[in-house]
Amino acid sequence: MDKKRVISLAQIFILILGVVAISYAIGSEVRFVSGANVFWTDGINVFEGAKAPKGIKSFNSFDEAASKISGGFYKTPPVTSKPTHGMAGEGIEKIFGKGSTAPATATGGTWGGLGYSVSGVIQGAYWGLIIYGLVQMIGPMIGLDDADTEAIALAAGWGYFAGSSALAIFGKGGVVGGQSAAFGVGSATIIGIAVAIIVYYYTYEKKSYTIVTYSCFPWDAPIGGKDCEKCNKQGALPCSEYQCRSLGQACQLLNPGTEEESCTWVNRNDVNPPVIKPLDGALLENYVYTPDKTISPPDRGVIIQNNGATDKCVKAFTPFSFGVTLNEPAKCKIDYLRKETFDEMNYYFGESSLFKYNHTQVMSLPGADTENLTLKNDGNFEIFTRCQDANGNANTATFVFKYCVEKGPDTTPPLIVKTNLLNNMPIAYDQTSIDLDVYTNEPADCKWDFLDKDYVNMNNTMICSKNIFQMNAQLLYPCSTTLTGLKNEFENKFYFRCNDSVGNANTESYEFTLIGTRALVIDSVSPDATTIKDSTDVFQVVIEVETSAGYKDGESLCYYSDTGEEDDYVMFDYEDSEWDYQHSQALWRPAGTYEYFIKCIDLGGNTDNETINFVVESDVVSPLVVRVYHEATDLKLVTNEEATCVYDTTSCSYTFEDGIKINSINKINHYTDWDTNVNFYIKCKDSYNNKPLPDKCNIIAKPAQI
Repeated sequence: MDKKRVISLAQIFILILGVVAISYAIGSEVRFVSGANVFWTDGINVFEGAKAPKGIKSFNSFDEAASKISGGFYKTPPVTSKPTHGMAGEGIEKIFGKGSTAPATATGGTWGGLGYSVSGVIQGAYWGLIIYGLVQMIGPMIGLDDADTEAIALAAGWGYFAGSSALAIFGKGGVVGGQSAAFGVGSATIIGIAVAIIVYYYTYEKKSYTIVTYSCFPWDAPIGGKDCEKCNKQGALPCSEYQCRSLGQACQLLNPGTEEESCTWVNRNDVNPPVIKPLDGALLENYVYTPDKTISPPDRGVIIQNNGATDKCVKAFTPFSFGVTLNEPAKCKIDYLRKETFDEMNYYFGESSLFKYNHTQVMSLPGADTENLTLKNDGNFEIFTRCQDANGNANTATFVFKYCVEKGPDTTPPLIVKTNLLNNMPIAYDQTSIDLDVYTNEPADCKWDFLDKDYVNMNNTMICSKNIFQMNAQLLYPCSTTLTGLKNEFENKFYFRCNDSVGNANTESYEFTLIGTRALVIDSVSPDATTIKDSTDVFQVVIEVETSAGYKDGESLCYYSDTGEEDDYVMFDYEDSEWDYQHSQALWRPAGTYEYFIKCIDLGGNTDNETINFVVESDVVSPLVVRVYHEATDLKLVTNEEATCVYDTTSCSYTFEDGIKINSINKINHYTDWDTNVNFYIKCKDSYNNKPLPDKCNIIAKPAQI
């Protein structure tokens, strides 16, 4: 149990004792006298009333009446007044009637004992509430936080209520104790304190605060490639590059685009971690790497030196960069403290968790006089690096970058290095405000305004983090604000300036722009409210969408879903430019009725939605000739659907392409010259290429002269 909790419990104990003492003193001194102080007896029981019944002798005190019953043996000291508990007992007796046959006692009889107990419980609750309120009022004054105050208040209130109630029920005069055993104030106090401790134990909430930093990185597939082969066992479905890569970081699709495609675990037997070397191309002008011969093996490393400075140190609060190059693709991490494993390290090298050959880190550093016990060592810094390949092989030793930071005074103003939103990015239609974080290269106070002003005259103050543990991986300090007054179809410009701890303020503003847009509109979408037919069991249905307005005249991305649930939307396949105003998506579906939900979104976050419905029908039957007749000089045919018809005069064994074409009016009604000297072997096909077999006809017409 911690020291603070012990002190709190002691306070509870003292408070309960104090209230018990006060209430005891009040109960001992305050008397309640009944107006009906005439007592009389019928020889068995003692009664109190304004007037005794006729023929019954009255007495001036309870003692005299009781003595009359006992034949002079009753010797209890005279009772000249009654406490409230006895009076409450009389009230209960008046309500419920005289149901007791026990002799009357000085405590008011059985009903009097019950009244004493009920009254004591009520008074205990009353004082318990008062104590609760007092603690709630006094707690903050003596430095208790909200959680401690609430726990102590509940414990004190319930503790007093429990002790007072126990004394009323079990003590002398109570409904239990008055007729059975003595129960003292000390016992009641112990019960009250015990209850208070129990209540405090279960209501006390010990709070602790941990600063947690979240970073968003691309999703990583599992280490290695033990599941790669699962991609090759999907039956008729081919294995895609995406599916293969998602099964393991070492999975690779071999022979893509051929019939021999296969997802395989490459470098299965690789057990060596990546080899780390310093990347020269990551250094800025005047910076060089120098081998560090002071590092103890197996660690290796270099010293970063600034040849543009006399002390070879990095200029404080000025961005500089360094990097690593590897012998195989890997992801790398850095940390400012030496950790035992790759997983324990806190930051990805260059904020990238991708597997690459080269990684570059850009940062700016605090001065040597900055309060920073973790990073500072008389202005000298160390950054520890490890990398891990796709098979999970990570360096056990670290590659260490060392450098120093200039010790001179800070004479440069803060620099806004980056923002969490892109400058000149579009925003959604009718959006009037947006949250923004800017990152400075040193602790600073920042302001913003709609006009380009001096720092002191800017009207909007930002919330800035200045503690070392609030820096990000680039050692940048975040400042947060909400930009307001955003307008549609307008370049919303904002100006920022910052001031550091020694009074170096920006003389030029950092300009930040957000582009107001129009609402995005889906102008058309198809197919909708139509029936699609084909002669196969699985159909290709092409969804086509056209968008306008929004950002850049409708340039957007579109998604489709067959449920409308947010997590079920799938982005259209875009082969060329993703952002476009014309969108199409091919789907293969069997016959049935379909409903699809279409959603498009532009770069500013504007969205529009549409719902389409269509029916897919399978047509595998060739057209039927439903009527053949002679009209004027023509042989006429009528088909049950749109069709193209041909004929031959010898047999049905001819290809459709070799047939003689029959003229058509509307693809339903067809005609050719009437000729009684030949037979017409007729074949028809519909738009889905359904037609008779090569040796079959739809119909054979034999004209005759009537």
